Order: sequence, then structure tokens, then C-alpha cells
Amino acid sequence: MSALERVQFLSEREWDVFRLLSLGSSNRDVSRALYITERTVKAHIASIVAKLAVNGRFQAALVSYVYHVQNCPKGQ
Repeated sequence: MSALERVQFLSEREWDVFRLLSLGSSNRDVSRALYITERTVKAHIASIVAKLAVNGRFQAALVSYVYHVQNCPKGQ
């Protein structure tokens, strides 16, 4: 199963973080946007990395970007 197929296993909050990763948001940006601590953001990213079976935040962000380019209408 590819990382793009594994996105279905993300929790609702992980989806929020995943979406912000596609925009290139920093941990601080994510924490401010979602009203959570940076430590919580790091925990969500670690979970996303594990669920997608990728090698780190950068690869998770790439998967997020590709997913959103392929699945979101233009302008969103």
C-alpha cells in the first residue's frame, strides 16, 4: 500500500496537521492555526509519519502536497 493510500488511516486532527503540511507550515504555524502546543504538533507529525510509513516530516509534507494537488479543486 502506498503512502497516498494510507492517508485514509489519519485521525481528524492528523488531517488538520496533514493539510497544513502541504502548505509548508512550520510547527509554530500549525500550533497557532490549530490552537495546540508545538509539542502536540510534533506528536501528530510523528503519528502521521508512522501511519504513512515515510521517513520523516519532509516526506510526509510531500505526500500531503501531492494528495492535495490530486484531490482538491483548484483555488482551495
